[in-house]
Order: sequence, then structure tokens, then C-alpha cells
Amino acid sequence: MDRVKLIVAILILLGSIAAYYFFSDFQQVLRVLMVVAGVIAAGLLALTTEPGQATWAFAKGANIERQKVVWPTRREAMQVTLFVIILVIIIGIYLWFLDWVSFQVIYDFILNVAS
Repeated sequence: MDRVKLIVAILILLGSIAAYYFFSDFQQVLRVLMVVAGVIAAGLLALTTEPGQATWAFAKGANIERQKVVWPTRREAMQVTLFVIILVIIIGIYLWFLDWVSFQVIYDFILNVAS
């Protein structure tokens, strides 16, 4: 029975999208409202199934966990951002130095080409 409900929900959703294009002579607002109504109807029907209930329970649990997160203060965020920027600059200089050294080694010592 759940499979039938999910198929009907998908058909409702596809039907509302098809209606959006089929009734192209209607006002844009009405066409969008048809799609919104189809999405709501399909969602409510899908929520009556076992997978829909499991998805809803997962979303509620994820929201509870999201509320437990301790967000950093503005000062902490700025300090971490500054640290990351400085670290990127240092790593960039280090990689530039390795590139320059490898260039010198390859061209001057191995290939014997004067730059």
C-alpha cells in the first residue's frame, strides 16, 4: 500500500508540473500556485507512508541535533578566519619556494641551461 501511495504522490507532483505548462494561457501566479498545491498534496500523501514517517522522524532528529550546536562568537570566527588566511599565505610562499628550487635544480644542474 505504501508503494501505491508513493506512486500516486509522484503522479500528483508530475501532474502539477504538467499543468503548469499545459495552462500556459493562465496567469503566472495561478500556475505557480498549482505547482505549490501539487507539491503540498504530494508531500502530505508521502508522509502517510512508512518511508515518509521515517524521513519525518529523521528530519526532526536532525533539527534537535542542530539546536545543540554551539556556534562560535564573532570574535572566534574572525580569529579562525585570520589564522586560515595567514596559513594559506605561508603555504603559498612555501610552495612557491619549492617550485623555484626545483626549477633551479632542473634547469641549472640537470639540463645545464643558464637562465
